[in-house]
Amino acid sequence: MRALVVNEFGSPEVLCLRDFPDPTPGEQDLLIEVHASALNPIDFKIRRGALAKNRSFPFVLGFDVSGIVRAVGKEVAGFSPGDAVYASPSLVRNGANAEFVCVDARTAAPKPRSLDHLYAASLPLVTLTAWEAIYDRVDLDGTETVLVQGGGGGVGHVAIQLARLRGCRVLATASRNESMQLCLEMGADVVINYREEDVIHRINQETNGYGCEVVFDCVGGDVFDWSPTCVRANGHMISIAGGGANMSKACNKLFVRNATLHFEMMGVPTMYGVNPEKQGEILRQVAVQVDLGHLRVHVSRVFDLEQLQEAHSLQEQGHVVGKLALRVLN
Repeated sequence: MRALVVNEFGSPEVLCLRDFPDPTPGEQDLLIEVHASALNPIDFKIRRGALAKNRSFPFVLGFDVSGIVRAVGKEVAGFSPGDAVYASPSLVRNGANAEFVCVDARTAAPKPRSLDHLYAASLPLVTLTAWEAIYDRVDLDGTETVLVQGGGGGVGHVAIQLARLRGCRVLATASRNESMQLCLEMGADVVINYREEDVIHRINQETNGYGCEVVFDCVGGDVFDWSPTCVRANGHMISIAGGGANMSKACNKLFVRNATLHFEMMGVPTMYGVNPEKQGEILRQVAVQVDLGHLRVHVSRVFDLEQLQEAHSLQEQGHVVGKLALRVLN
């Protein structure tokens, strides 16, 4: 099969299109003919050397997939060859930047009927991340004000929609016109331009000085460090990216607010074998919401497999609005 492989850690130039052995499905696996994949920051982080333990060269990135089942493992139930499915391949196995990929069948779900493969492939990783973060880490009841830091990104624009589906008031931060507009389209009640406004001051204004019950940090670094100032007493902060140079101070700010800090890493179920079936269940629920018109994904650009180096460079710049999709088979 054709695959874009990583031959060594480094810049996008280490990605190479070549023939690669077809994967062989294990007992719990689906062998999926990849019609589309999508990019996420984890792609370039692994390309640069993250999660390197026990990984050997060459390997294949791509942690979103939509395609057609071509074979099933002997312990797989509920799927058959010919089924259209979508999933997020394991971060520690070969991914979907190739014509075929194997995924744990328990983490997959039937593709939303209303979407083509490009749009379906852009959903799994970011939606699983947002769902686990704000539905599983925090049990929203609809009375909360939720702040989404980086609302115009892949995870952020889905998180806005999920919070709105629960009836929450949603505030979002963004900077460029395109990302601010996307936040509004996704349902944010207030969008704050963090380059032009004092975010903490604005949050105080919007919450009468109390702060937000939930702050979802999709950016990390310095944003993580000052986000606790926006958390209400007894509130929650969730991060998918971790802190910067002042993480200990950030934790102290949460301590004096009696607030809870959660970290979200959607790759854990398949990395450690912890309830992988939960992700399949989530994607089934996501497909229902998509087909009802309650949830959507924004794809800002589509690349062909041969253009993956260019796509990685764009993703790495950190200013992608929504998602970048990857066409593998027409």
